[in-house]
Amino acid sequence: MKKIVLIFMLLTPIISLADRRSDFIEAVLDYEKTNVNQARINAYAVNQEKLDMYRAAHPRYNFPEHIKDLNEPQAKQILSYFWDNYRFGDYKYDEIQEKVWDMMIHMSMSDLEKQINECIRKYYKFDNSFYAPFGSVASVSLLNGMAPKHIPDFYLILNEVKY
Repeated sequence: MKKIVLIFMLLTPIISLADRRSDFIEAVLDYEKTNVNQARINAYAVNQEKLDMYRAAHPRYNFPEHIKDLNEPQAKQILSYFWDNYRFGDYKYDEIQEKVWDMMIHMSMSDLEKQINECIRKYYKFDNSFYAPFGSVASVSLLNGMAPKHIPDFYLILNEVKY
């Protein structure tokens, strides 16, 4: 009986992370469906840059070249890739995870990396030479490294980013 309880306890965080990823992806897809009148710069929350990145990383899937030809299951696959590849499931604080995910959806990856680095520099008072690739262990560790009481302070810094 103890083994069954232990196995269940070990599996629970994995199930929670998988559900959170699905929740984030479904929420962004639902939002995109309700805003069909906006300029077609996105297809199911995926922009051309992210489609190009995914196609380069996974050429065997033969995804369309243009977002206008992307379908919803393909968009889910791309969003799942970005969730996993940039370690969104490793974020310790929900508020930061949600904000950075929203930024990722609406920004280019280079702008996002630049802005997240700037926010980390500002919060930790690092000099301008600081750089951590977005989604790297270092970047996520710094986002997770603040004390819970300081999350609102960092969130205010994130909110200063215009996108």
